[in-house]
Amino acid sequence: MKVLRLGSLFFRIHLGAMLITLLAIAVMVKLGFWQIDRGQEKQMIIDRYTAAETYSQITLENLVDLASAPDERVSLRARFHPEYVFYIDNQIYQGRAGYQVLALASNASLGEILIPVNLGWIPAGQNRTDLPNVDVPSGTVEVFGRVRVPAESPFILQAQEFVANTWPLRIQYPELAKMREQLNLPLADFMVLQSPEAEIGFVREWPVVVMTPHRHYAYAVQWFGLALAAFIIFLVASRHKPKRTGKDSK
Repeated sequence: MKVLRLGSLFFRIHLGAMLITLLAIAVMVKLGFWQIDRGQEKQMIIDRYTAAETYSQITLENLVDLASAPDERVSLRARFHPEYVFYIDNQIYQGRAGYQVLALASNASLGEILIPVNLGWIPAGQNRTDLPNVDVPSGTVEVFGRVRVPAESPFILQAQEFVANTWPLRIQYPELAKMREQLNLPLADFMVLQSPEAEIGFVREWPVVVMTPHRHYAYAVQWFGLALAAFIIFLVASRHKPKRTGKDSK
């Protein structure tokens, strides 16, 4: 233990307590900057979403570009394949559990490429072993909405295995690359969130971001405030009042 003097103040520094405090401060400051980075990312998403004002036609030539253009507005005259329907599990809407219905659409100009289209949310039945029945739109329909590029390595509790002979197929997350490989389906590298304005589909409410940039910035301020509080508490707890000698008391 070491006594440190700063002007007229004395502090008794305990090395272990100091290291723990510095570590805690470093972690909280890092979390604060992480929240700032997340806020900036969310703002970029919002700006990108707002900037995409017109619909572009999905073509064989722009398939690769669209895979790196999330939130782009796209449209396609296509036919759905009712034999290929995915139910994305554990989707909550207004407090009720259900699924998001992912169907596959094709267009003659795209060759064999299938476009995954999220048609929206449906409620789950009383018994999870029985999947609800849905009517996938038939004939040629207009698909239009936003490009969504699912994460390649999502956080899921258990690795997914796709069995091709069990349709409709319940999945935890649309891992397109894995679905393409295991099911031997020529899927595009992105999917389309069917617009709420479209006549076909189910319940469709697609939030741009789950948490706004200002909320992230508020959390950053809280983390920085906690770091400052930890430093102040350490200083107060370490403050030492030396004993006055008889000579000093005269």
